[in-house]
Amino acid sequence: LLSKSPFVMQLDDVNGHDMTIAALHDEKSFRPTQMMGHQLNQQEDGVATAQYEYYDQQHHNRRLQLSMTEEKVTTTSNTNNNENNNNAIIGQSTNNQGVIVNMLRRARDKVDEKDVPFLLQVPYTNSDVIYNIMTECYGLVGREYWDVEDLQRDEKENVVDSFYVSSHDRPKEMFHNFGKRFHFLSTPHYQEGTSLLTLKHKGRIILMLRHPAYIAERMYLSRPNTQKGDLKGLLQYVNGTDYYDNWMTRMLANVPKEEQVTEEHFKYARMILENKFIIGMTSDMAETVKKRINLHFGWKELPSKQGCELEYIKKGTMELPTSALEEGGREWRFIAKKNLFDSKLMARGMAVFGMQKMRIPVHPYTVRDDRKAVSEAFGHLRNVQDEIDSSDIPFFWHIPKASGTTVKEVMSKCYNLIRTEMVDPPSSLDLFPEKKVLNVDLTTPEAIVVARGYNVADSKLADVFISQLAVEGSTVFTTYHMGRAFTIMRHPVILAASLFYYRRIATWEPTYRPDFNDLTLQEYVEMPGYYDNWMVRMLTNAKLGGLNEGHLEIAKAVIKEKF
Repeated sequence: LLSKSPFVMQLDDVNGHDMTIAALHDEKSFRPTQMMGHQLNQQEDGVATAQYEYYDQQHHNRRLQLSMTEEKVTTTSNTNNNENNNNAIIGQSTNNQGVIVNMLRRARDKVDEKDVPFLLQVPYTNSDVIYNIMTECYGLVGREYWDVEDLQRDEKENVVDSFYVSSHDRPKEMFHNFGKRFHFLSTPHYQEGTSLLTLKHKGRIILMLRHPAYIAERMYLSRPNTQKGDLKGLLQYVNGTDYYDNWMTRMLANVPKEEQVTEEHFKYARMILENKFIIGMTSDMAETVKKRINLHFGWKELPSKQGCELEYIKKGTMELPTSALEEGGREWRFIAKKNLFDSKLMARGMAVFGMQKMRIPVHPYTVRDDRKAVSEAFGHLRNVQDEIDSSDIPFFWHIPKASGTTVKEVMSKCYNLIRTEMVDPPSSLDLFPEKKVLNVDLTTPEAIVVARGYNVADSKLADVFISQLAVEGSTVFTTYHMGRAFTIMRHPVILAASLFYYRRIATWEPTYRPDFNDLTLQEYVEMPGYYDNWMVRMLTNAKLGGLNEGHLEIAKAVIKEKF
């Protein structure tokens, strides 16, 4: 709870769905410090009620009842002896901030086909590139709104409940006439756009972010009689009365142009940004498309559109004009200060973007594909209980910083075995007898595809195969030469510490990070994008996105059966 009006309360119901309540309150009469429990009821007339018990500042036992419909939210707060009853109408329409927020799924919520993908078209952020990829590469049909009047008209007609169809359950090719149906919404109008959403079909917003200094520069250059590189004119424009400062914060917190943006507005906008949006970065379009949008929504290029994503990403990047601003320079700092709250949102958005890489829920179709790949790949390995066959080839799954180098040396120098390792790029079938090495690269999925093309397992040139990629590495084996997997494990806490300190000093490695010398181990593992649960991810092919107990069970079964 925020200490001043209005406050925002985000609750989880018994099904894990969110109820976000925005309310006005009397700071003295309502200041809960400890929640004791709650009960949620769904009534037949469409009113959801939640009863909470808590202690106030005077340690009196109190109850709070929240009632929500699509039009309004009300609260009733009282003590156990029914004194001091208070009723307040929180929201009067779907344009109320609390109701708007409640129409959006949290980014961390499990993906549901009833949810409506919603592309928020932020100017000068390459949002149009995302739109083109969704429509041209994935074959989706978007309902695009540029005028507020069209949104208001379609809100009255309830177009979402009437015409939204899932891109997976009901793709366009299923229909002879697609008509008014659509797979996603797209608009630059956040407040009015979310008013189309309903309790039946909530939204999942895709938001592209770019530093406000670059956006200000593009806005300036879009005006008549302006010239690129005219930084003096740019600063005059930003300092003028026509300039719309802190655009993102204003949009999310619904702050009119004539009103000054405050820290409370920023806190509200930050809450929305952190919890409700799938974040993309204009500066990293490939990462945005491949490792956020694809994972979360389960979309893929159409068979006839292979390479389409990359084509649009390259085109969008090339069409972004180079900036005359020097990052951190005087003009940059001036514009950033003018857009203080948007600059803070951008910084927070970058952190969320990094965290979502490993936390964003993965679409069930993507999980299904991963499990299929795991099953097929490990089918190339013998089970532990299978009888040993003379044609089997040992496969060492190399876990980083777990004595892998020692194992390699033992195999080559003590057992006189030829092992796979690329010592002279590119990958080949060249043998280096003095090193006991077959020059084959098994370090990346692409390199492993090349190795399979060499039919390296059936060539009988190596005695043991080595790779960090458990799934992809297993695919080099064949029905004639199956793999027998083994590995050396180490506790993940010790692994993390070892890798952290190694990357601080290993100047010879491409992963060398001298900046890690300024971090503690805890700060390292709390970094956005930290690669957690490495072993489970490698064994389940879930290299990005969130994990759950299902991934753990698959990994345990693989270890038990194959290693």
